[in-house]
Formats: sequence, structure tokens, C-alpha cells
Amino acid sequence: MPQPIDGAVLFELWERGLALPAGAADGARADAALAAAGVAPPASLGERNRRLIEMHCDLFGPALALLSRCPACGVAVEFEADAAALAPQLQATGAAGPHRLEWNGHAISFRLPAAVDLAEAGADSDGDGDGDEAFARRVLRRCVLAARRASDEAGAEDSGAVVAFDALPAAALDAISTRMEQIDPAASVAFSLECPGCASRWSAPLDLAQLVWRKLQAAAEGLLRDIDALARAYGWSERDVLRLSPLRRAAYLQMVSA
Repeated sequence: MPQPIDGAVLFELWERGLALPAGAADGARADAALAAAGVAPPASLGERNRRLIEMHCDLFGPALALLSRCPACGVAVEFEADAAALAPQLQATGAAGPHRLEWNGHAISFRLPAAVDLAEAGADSDGDGDGDEAFARRVLRRCVLAARRASDEAGAEDSGAVVAFDALPAAALDAISTRMEQIDPAASVAFSLECPGCASRWSAPLDLAQLVWRKLQAAAEGLLRDIDALARAYGWSERDVLRLSPLRRAAYLQMVSA
């Protein structure tokens, strides 16, 4: 069983995320909450996911009640996961970087994406248009540090020549993405599911930043409602209510609503 959430701590984490400009993504608000909890900016997405799942365990316990819809027939599939068991699996197999990839006569240096790369790639179209492919390209543009021509089929007079990011072929970018996934498999969390209706199988992604922020927001708003109800009934201050244990608070709320 998780320890009862400290109301003051809950409000501090919530307020840090809520202070971001209107329209900020749930992920950015979750990152702000991590910072408020004293977590240094994670160097990779896998490290970020691990920190988020640890925050979930600390605040809400290890139980994850999840839902996905079958992409074939639309049936809602509810399932559960154990956050405490998931946390040790969210470990990067390598450092954030820089890393080096040799690909088809190219020597490419890159680092792993971090949360800031996703946020800035989402905010800046960079002339690439919309869609997942354009978004992924913007992320890679931020993470590719250098590319040089190592050799060519002829023996290469241009060995060592700098290759601009936009000159890298799509296959090279695919190779970089694949290598990133190998280094940091925890950057993406997904569950393999089977539809009980049509037996279709699919991979259901889990956005941990969105999950943690929305739970944090719901818990803070629920606590505010409790404070409001008890303040109206008994004239207590917010501090008075927060000093009550969750059990006593619930008992008073039950009497107020009776």
C-alpha cells in the first residue's frame, strides 16, 4: 500500500506544472513536477520514464489501471500493470551520448533524445510539415551532432568531408533511430494486447508523462474540493484540513455529506 499523499507536497508538484503557459503539453507539466520533486533533468527518455514511474509509485502506488482500444474493431480493453515491477526494466543500456554510428561510408555522431527535444520538435514545424515522420525528423535534427564521409566506393577523395543533416538519406536516419532504440529501449513503453472480441493483436503505447500528470492533477483538484467542503462546514483553514490524516478527513467529509 502506498503511503498517504502529503497534501502540501501534492500541491507543490501540481502548482509547478500548472504554472506553465496555457496550452503546455501534459509532458511538459509532468517534467515540471519532476523538477519540483528535486529530480535533475533526465538525460534520456528512458531515464525520464523511469523517474516518472518512480513518482507514480511514491504518490499513487504501483497499480496501473490502463485502457486501450482495439484498432481493428474499437473494443475497449482494460488491463493492469505493476509499476514497481516495470521500473527496473526502464534502464538505458548505454549513456546519453555522444554515440557513433558507422553507416554506408558515413561516420555519424549523435546523442539520445531527451524530453526537451520532444517539446521543441513539437513546437517548431521547421518547415517540414506535420505528421509523425516530420516530427521524428525534427527530433533527429536536434540529436545528430555531426556526420562525415568516412569513405566512398572509389576510395574517396572526400573522406572526412562534413555531411549536412539534410543531405543524409532517409535510410541513414532510419539507422540512427534504430540504434537509439537499441541504446535506450525504455524510451518507449508499450504493452502487447489481444482483443477479446476479434482476436486482433496490437501494441498499446503508454505515455507515462501524460498518465502521471493527469493523476497528479486529479488528486490535487480532489483535495481542493475536500478542503472547500470542510472549510464551508467547519470554518477550517487549508492548513487545518491538511493536518488531518486522510482517514479522519474522509470521516469528516462523510458527516458533512450525511
